Amino acid sequence: MNRDEIRENVLKLLSKFSGRGAKKTDLSEATTLDELDVNSARMIDIVLDLEDQFGVAIDDSNAPKLKTVGDLVSLVDNLVNVQKA
Repeated sequence: MNRDEIRENVLKLLSKFSGRGAKKTDLSEATTLDELDVNSARMIDIVLDLEDQFGVAIDDSNAPKLKTVGDLVSLVDNLVNVQKA
């Protein structure tokens, strides 16, 4: 899976969890999770869904570093690529 495919899946997932009802087309990698009203409870759900969808394990220590959609995409992209190696 390449970065574009990962981004599309992350955007779709985030639109589901957005407290503001953002649509996938409204989001970019620069969109902050704060703009989407992603609180800590939603972040747990997002991380769990990302782990299930991509077959990766996201360490809890990564959560505070995730500020934007791009941060999520980069994290998942890196984890997917590590699995491939």
